[in-house]
Amino acid sequence: MTRKLYVTLAATVSTMTIWSAAAQASGAHGYLPDEAVVREAIAGSPDVMAAEARRDATLARAVGIRAGTAETVVRAVGQGRSVREPTQRFPEGQIAVDRPLRLWGKADADARLAHATAEAGDLAVMDARHESSRQVLALCFAVMRAGQARLAAQDNVRAAGELVAITTRRIQAGDAARLDGELAASDHARTQAALATAAAAEQAALAELRGRFPGLGEPRPLAGAALPPVPHEPPEALRTDYVRGSHEYRLAMAQEAQALQQAARADLERKPDPTVGMFVMIERGGAERILGVSVAMPLGGDHRLAAATAAAADADAAARSRMAAERRLGTEFDVQYRNLVGRRSSAQAQAEAASLQRTASDRATRAYRAGESGLAELLAVRRSLAEVLLAERLARVDALEADSRLGLDLHRMWDFDD
Repeated sequence: MTRKLYVTLAATVSTMTIWSAAAQASGAHGYLPDEAVVREAIAGSPDVMAAEARRDATLARAVGIRAGTAETVVRAVGQGRSVREPTQRFPEGQIAVDRPLRLWGKADADARLAHATAEAGDLAVMDARHESSRQVLALCFAVMRAGQARLAAQDNVRAAGELVAITTRRIQAGDAARLDGELAASDHARTQAALATAAAAEQAALAELRGRFPGLGEPRPLAGAALPPVPHEPPEALRTDYVRGSHEYRLAMAQEAQALQQAARADLERKPDPTVGMFVMIERGGAERILGVSVAMPLGGDHRLAAATAAAADADAAARSRMAAERRLGTEFDVQYRNLVGRRSSAQAQAEAASLQRTASDRATRAYRAGESGLAELLAVRRSLAEVLLAERLARVDALEADSRLGLDLHRMWDFDD
């Protein structure tokens, strides 16, 4: 019998693997909401909309950086000249136009800094969408986990009701004591209380999902959902894809590039830019006209040097932050990958344990029907079965969640970077 069970289980796992591989190849997870619905829910998330607003502000700042701070200045001066001998008054005036120049390659440096700033803003929005996708996934699986607990509680109530009926018939036939009927009824009431608790937990999980992401709906039933296979790619290759494709890592790289461009620009600022102007002066009521050119050059001091030094230190800090993000994401992948492998193995073992425990429960029930064992022994076996069946359901949900989370972070599902 054990050999037959192992063969059946192996065949089932093989079928599940094929089914899940086909589902992953098509990018579909039948137990999750449709991608279009998830996309719309994430687009309406306050966190994502706030990130988009910050992105728009960043893009506007990038335009300003590219344009530069130099502005044309127009000056007009009116004055009067008084002469004592002979007494005369002359209206005089001056009009000047000044324009600071961007020399030493500062215009190109500003263009590069603007590009890096805009890229960091776009990546921040992508990262916000991905974080919202993670929240949707976690909330969906919280609902599914609570739903599986509720279904298990329903099965327990049904089994307890059947046991009450069996015990009642035995009492009527004189084969069981009234104490057995009371014990069976008590167990039935206990399972009903557990069902009420499980149903309340499921409704609470649904309320949180609907409150955080209105219009998302709820996950589909898990019936027919197969255990996910272990990814066939080498873990090292997946680890590289996980880190390099992470929005967090790409954002850290963009911020490092932005800091480097800022440091380069601050270093160029140590070379002051001249301000060139032209002016026209009218003196003695127009008797004299003067046309001239002006050049002003600030003398750089310690402030410019300190600003360049600080910007270089900021760039170094950004590089260290990028390295820390790379290390953290690599560790995160290792945890997720091993979590998937472990939870898949656990779900398989729980399925085998549930099958064996169900067989033992059926035998105990037949023995109780025939009067070969007491109710206490049957209740103990059934409670063990209830625990194992619940553990099997939850282990399957855990394995599916680990697979979906890894697929999400590898950008193989719900990729909303467009």
